[in-house]
Amino acid sequence: MMNKFGSKQFFAASLLFAFCFQMLGFSVSAQFRTNDRKSDVALETSLNKQTDFTPKSKIAPDLEEKTDGFFHNMRGDEMQRVIIQLKSATPLNEMSGNSMSETDKKEIFAYEVRGNKAKAGILLGDLAAVGGKMKKSYDNIGLVSAELPLSKIRMLSENENVAYISPDRPINASGHLNTTTGVEAVRAQTTAAGASYSLDGTGIGIAIIDSGMYPSHKAFTNGTTTVRIKYSRDFTGENRTDDPFGHGTHVAAAAAGYSTKNNNVYYEGVAPNADLINLRVLNAQGTGTTAGLLSALDWTLTIRAAYNIRVVNLSLGTAAINSYVTDPLCIAVRKLVNAGIVVVAAAGNDGKKASTGQKQYGTIHSPGNEPSVITVGASNSFGTDSRSDDIVTTYSSRGPTRSYSTDASGVKHYDNLIKPDLVAPGNKIISAQAKTNLVVTTYPNLTTGSSLDNYRYMYMSG
Repeated sequence: MMNKFGSKQFFAASLLFAFCFQMLGFSVSAQFRTNDRKSDVALETSLNKQTDFTPKSKIAPDLEEKTDGFFHNMRGDEMQRVIIQLKSATPLNEMSGNSMSETDKKEIFAYEVRGNKAKAGILLGDLAAVGGKMKKSYDNIGLVSAELPLSKIRMLSENENVAYISPDRPINASGHLNTTTGVEAVRAQTTAAGASYSLDGTGIGIAIIDSGMYPSHKAFTNGTTTVRIKYSRDFTGENRTDDPFGHGTHVAAAAAGYSTKNNNVYYEGVAPNADLINLRVLNAQGTGTTAGLLSALDWTLTIRAAYNIRVVNLSLGTAAINSYVTDPLCIAVRKLVNAGIVVVAAAGNDGKKASTGQKQYGTIHSPGNEPSVITVGASNSFGTDSRSDDIVTTYSSRGPTRSYSTDASGVKHYDNLIKPDLVAPGNKIISAQAKTNLVVTTYPNLTTGSSLDNYRYMYMSG
C-alpha cells in the first residue's frame, strides 16, 4: 500500500532504539585566522598520518557516463547540478566511538569548518572561471552544491580542493505498536534508589527531516495547548513548513505523538514528550534534492545544541551508487554521528522488482548504506502484539549494500555491508494525518477516524 509514493519508512522501534541509545592543490592556509594557525598546523600534521580514503576516480560513476567524449561533444554546454566534496584532513573512518577526547573532537570540527570556508571561497572563483556557479556551501559538512557545464566537470575534478563530484540526485519519501515493538517495556525505568519513572523523551530533541508537519494536530501537543514543534524551517524553496504531501506528519507522530483518541482507540508515539524539530526537504509532491537534504543536515549541526537534538530521522533516500566513502549524504550523516547524534535512516522500498514482483537484493538506499547510521527495514506485524507471526515485508529493501567505487583499472569494488541493521513494523501503520494532504486526497480510503482535522489519522506503509 502506498508504494507509488515510496511512503513511510519510519519505524517506531528503530527510533526507540536510537533514543534509548542516546539516553543510557590550493593553499588555503593564508586565509585561516592568524591566532588559529599554530594549532591548525599541529592538527594537520597529526591527521595526515591517518588512513587515506581518497577514491581512485573523483567523479561518481553515473555522472562520469555523462561526461564521456561522445556525450559532452553533443551536449557539452548542458548545465549539470552537482555536489562537490571538499578535500578534508580528517579521516573518513574517524567515528564517534574512538578514544579521542571531546575537546579534541571539537578542535577538529572547528578546524574543518575553517578549512571548508576557505576552500569554498576559492572554489567560488574556480567555478566561475569554467562557466559554473556555486549554489550553496555546507561548511559544517565540507560539501558544496553547484552548477556547471558537463564538459567542464572533468576539469573541475582535477582541482586540488575537490575530493569528489556527484550529481545532485533526487530524494523521495521512503503505529498496537507500543506493545509489539517493546516500547512499553522499555519505557518503565527504575532509578538506583528504586524510584520508578517513565522514559518518554522529555528534554530530548528529535529532528524529523521530511515533508513538513501539520502543527495543529493534537498529537503534537503535550495534552494541553502547548505545541512541541520547537523549530521549523523549509529547504524546498516553497517557503512553507506545513505538510501538503502528508508524509512528515505521519512520521513525526509515530516518533513523538501525544496520546490521542481515534475511533475509541488511543494512538501514541514512541517518545510522546520529546521536542520536535521540523526540517522540510520534500516538496508538495513528496520529492526533493540531494542539495536540499544536505542543507538540512548542515543546519542540524548548527542548531543541535540550542534544541538538544539527539536523534535525526530520515524516512527518505535516493539510489546508493557511490561507495559510502564518497557518497555526499553518507559523509554528511557521518558528521552528525561524530557530533553525538543518532541517525536513523530508511532502508528503502525496493525489495521487489516493480515489473515482475520478484524479490531482489542489494537495494539499500543512501544514506542507509552508511555504516554509522541505524538502517531500518519494514516488517508486517499483521496487527497482533505477538512477534511470532511477524515477517519482513516484500517491498522492504534488502542488503548487502551495492554502492561501489571504481579503481584505476576500471574494476568495481562494492561496499557489501550487511544492512538493514534491524526491521520494525511498517505495514499499514496508523498515525497522524495532515489536513488535505496529497496522499490521502489521492487515496481517500487511507483516512480513518475523526472528522475533525486536528484529530484525524491515516494509514501508511513503507
